[in-house]
Amino acid sequence: MNYREYLSSPAWRFNAARLRELEAAGFQCRLCPNSTATGHVIECHHRTYARLGREIDGDLTALCRECHGVVTSMLRARRYASAPIATSDYVPAIADPPPLFDPFVTGESK
Repeated sequence: MNYREYLSSPAWRFNAARLRELEAAGFQCRLCPNSTATGHVIECHHRTYARLGREIDGDLTALCRECHGVVTSMLRARRYASAPIATSDYVPAIADPPPLFDPFVTGESK
C-alpha cells in the first residue's frame, strides 16, 4: 500500500480508529493546547505502521501539525542515529587530514 495515496484516500479520512482517536483527544493535540477550536489542524500520527490500512485503537495519536512535525523529525533522527554506519565504501576526502585545531594556538602543545 502506498502511504501517501492512503493518507489522501477516503479510507483514511473515514478510518474508524482515526476518528475515535480524534474524538477521544477532544480534537486537541495530545502534546500541547492546540485544537481545532483554536484554528489548528489536528492530524493523527502513526505510532506503528504494522496495520497500515487497518489501524486499531492505540496505533494513532492526535497531534497538531506543528507537534506532528517535531515528533516525526525526532523519531527519524533517533532511527538514523542508531543505524549502523556503512564503512565499506568510506573513502576519506583528505588522506592525512591536519588536526582540527592548531595545538600552538590552543596552548595544548608541550
